[in-house]
Amino acid sequence: MNRMRWLVTGLCIAGATGALWSANWFAGQLYPHSNGGDLAYEPADDMPPRIDMASVQRDWPASLGAPGEGNRLIAYHREMRGKAPLPDAASIPTQAPVDLGTLLARADVTMGKAKIQLCASCHDFTQGGPNRIGPNLWGVVGRPVGGHPGFAYSPAMIADGGGWTYDKLFAFLASPARDMPGTKMAFTGLRRPEDRAALIRYLATLGSGAPPLPKLAQDGASQ
Repeated sequence: MNRMRWLVTGLCIAGATGALWSANWFAGQLYPHSNGGDLAYEPADDMPPRIDMASVQRDWPASLGAPGEGNRLIAYHREMRGKAPLPDAASIPTQAPVDLGTLLARADVTMGKAKIQLCASCHDFTQGGPNRIGPNLWGVVGRPVGGHPGFAYSPAMIADGGGWTYDKLFAFLASPARDMPGTKMAFTGLRRPEDRAALIRYLATLGSGAPPLPKLAQDGASQ
């Protein structure tokens, strides 16, 4: 009798273990798990680099803005570790200095007017219009930084001083938080120089206080 009881107990344990293993295997088929730090494919020696490390370093942090790019970079680095040296800082190609005068001279005002819609949720652009989340931007090109009446600027903006020159707007609109740490402006910025130039060129048409456009490189240094 005892022997039969032990046999039944053993069979029950074996059956339960088999059922748990089968359920775990089936769940793995339905919801496969992959390591975010592993490549889903083997790199081929004749393939061009899937990640331009020089570009990643040069454009950091905007270079990893797309979803999943961070994990992809980690996976690529793990896979390539020991196979090829990371680029030396001296070997990273440097970008040619931006000729703001040429960019602004070639900028499309119509394109800038379209780009301004990115700012319309926080700013008003009409003459005498109200301040909103951000200050009214009529006549912003050439006016003092943090100087529009009635708007509560951040201490960082007030302390900056100076005026909104073409150069200053060009640098600020690339990444407000990076150019002016402490600013309340939450806009992430416009990465492409051509987009910033078009936006600034349109802003310069709002009002009559904008200074002349910077000189072209061939005519002298940009102002």
